[in-house]
Amino acid sequence: MDQLIDFDGMALFVKVVEHGSLSAAGRAVGMPKATVSRQLALLEQRLGAPLLHRSTRALSLTDVGRRYFARIRPIVRDAELAQVEAMASHAVPSGLLRVSATVAYGQLVIAPKLFGFLERHSAVNIDLRLSDERVNLVAGGYDLAIRMGVLDDSELISRKLDTVPMVLVASPAYVEVHGAPRRAEDLSRHRAIVTRIDIDHWNIGEETVRIAWRMSTGNMFVTRDAVRAGLGIALVPLFLVSHELAQGSLLQLLPEQSLPETQVTAVYARSVTPSLALNALLESLQPEP
Repeated sequence: MDQLIDFDGMALFVKVVEHGSLSAAGRAVGMPKATVSRQLALLEQRLGAPLLHRSTRALSLTDVGRRYFARIRPIVRDAELAQVEAMASHAVPSGLLRVSATVAYGQLVIAPKLFGFLERHSAVNIDLRLSDERVNLVAGGYDLAIRMGVLDDSELISRKLDTVPMVLVASPAYVEVHGAPRRAEDLSRHRAIVTRIDIDHWNIGEETVRIAWRMSTGNMFVTRDAVRAGLGIALVPLFLVSHELAQGSLLQLLPEQSLPETQVTAVYARSVTPSLALNALLESLQPEP
């Protein structure tokens, strides 16, 4: 007699492995830990082999479980995508999206885009958390994170959102007292404001200049305010100071020099199948043509 395939058990087993625990998998699918454990036990009973080594502290795959996971993970992934596509044909974006973003970019660039997104999608709620610390998407329960700079996590799926130009700035008061640098090497004789103490080398044109920082702020807004107060020169993203440059409260230095650009990327976990709401949000965050 043909046996029916336990697709629900397969999908739940994949979630447990990807999330690392029964509790985390249960939270991801809205199921109590006891139910997750019972469903996995039924799956193992149908297969006639244990899939996981269970202990009070951790889970690990058996040899059978490792082979089984490798075979069914692509199947479960394709099934989830097919379900999302089918539902998208008649559904509207809905549900809660938890989003993490860096403080300055999140406040100045991402938040205004989210306002417009929420106006267009009344059935979606967004929990936005701003932090310059890189959060763990799976452990923190985040659907999406907006990150600046180089990505080094192969477990994340990324989508480029923007390329941010950098500018060198100082206050008119600072320039009046200390003068403006005319060449890249002049920067080594000026005082600098940095956001992190490890950023003590600036790439200016084809040169790398070691700078002497006077203050490390830990926050881009504080960096901007320290420069406005005349404490030194800073290399910052253009979006952070565009208003001040237009008003004249900050001056752009060495505008003829080429400066590095910073890439902004939206990332989500490979273990997550993007919902209709998440796909709609990703599209809305793309730069305007």
